[in-house]
Order: sequence, then C-alpha cells, then structure tokens
Amino acid sequence: MDFVLWVCRVMHVVSVVVWIGGLIFLNAVMGPVVEYERAGGSTVVRAAQNRYQGFVWMSLWTLLTTGFLLMLLSPRFLWFDFSTPWSKLLLAKQVLFLALAFFAWQIKQVLQKMVSATGEEFEGWSLAYGKLVKRSVATGILAILCAGGMMVV
Repeated sequence: MDFVLWVCRVMHVVSVVVWIGGLIFLNAVMGPVVEYERAGGSTVVRAAQNRYQGFVWMSLWTLLTTGFLLMLLSPRFLWFDFSTPWSKLLLAKQVLFLALAFFAWQIKQVLQKMVSATGEEFEGWSLAYGKLVKRSVATGILAILCAGGMMVV
C-alpha cells in the first residue's frame, strides 16, 4: 500500500509541474518573446501551443486519477465532512481543479478559433488566450498553496 501511495504522490506532483510549469513557461517566456517578435500568428507558435494542449489533458487525467486515489487512501478523508481545516483545503483544491479544467477547455476552444481567425479577430482571440493562461497560472498557484496547507495541518 505504501508503494501505491508513493507512486500516486510522485505522479500527482509531476503532473502539476508539467501543467502549471508549462503554463508559466507559456506566460512568462514564450508570451513576451512572441509579442516582441510580433510572431503571434506564426505556425511555429500555434504548433507549440497546440502541442502543449496534449500535455495539459494528459496531466488533467493523471491529476484526477491520482488525486482521487490519494483522497480515498488518506485516513483524514471522510465523505462530505468539512469540519476540519484539512477537509476545507481539500474542497478548495477540488474546486480549483475544476476551474483549471474549465480554463483548459476554454483555452482549447480559443486555440481552435485562432486557427481560422485573421487580423483584428486573431488579436482578440490572442488576448483571450493570454488572459486564460494567466487565470490558469493564478488558479494553479492557489491549488498548490492549498496542497501545501493540507500538508501542514
């Protein structure tokens, strides 16, 4: 049983690093470079953004599975009992995960719209994409803080 817990924790952490780390890279490194070079519509940028989406969905499903297993294997977990700080942080983390999944779905939709858009329409979708990535990063950081709080309490 200890091995299953260890594997779940490692896969959970790696999935978070891939998902949130990738979003931070897109926002903090790739975004400013693309803006400076005015290459937002280039095929390389679009290909990188679309390629990363596969990693997002892979991370999402891994987080969902490992998170569910970690939750069920925790001795602190009780169904629908939100009386302890740990269970409240778990609930907050679950809500933030759902928000991240929703943002990932929205990003996928925006990337599909960007493929056929041109000119000002493309710029509008590009701005929406940037905002969604920033919201995802902020939400992911809040979820990581909740996980850290769960380890402390």
